Amino acid sequence: MQDFQAAKTGTGSTGTICTKTGLYKASDGKIEFIELIEDGQSFPPFPGGNGKKSTTWTRLSVSSDGNKTGFESVLVPAGTA
Repeated sequence: MQDFQAAKTGTGSTGTICTKTGLYKASDGKIEFIELIEDGQSFPPFPGGNGKKSTTWTRLSVSSDGNKTGFESVLVPAGTA
């Protein structure tokens, strides 16, 4: 099954099939996850919490992320986030 929404808009919902390999972002309003999702792979559930929540993944690009040339990562000890 092809996800036509992802093909047109660069987004995909949990369980649908990715049609373009790239970096995708999901957020719950508190935290954002960035993940490499490959063509043909199912979009995963939101990684935070219990890892079972449905979400929408949005493909990142220079135009969708302003004029940023990178991103800052934060490392936290396991079990503290």
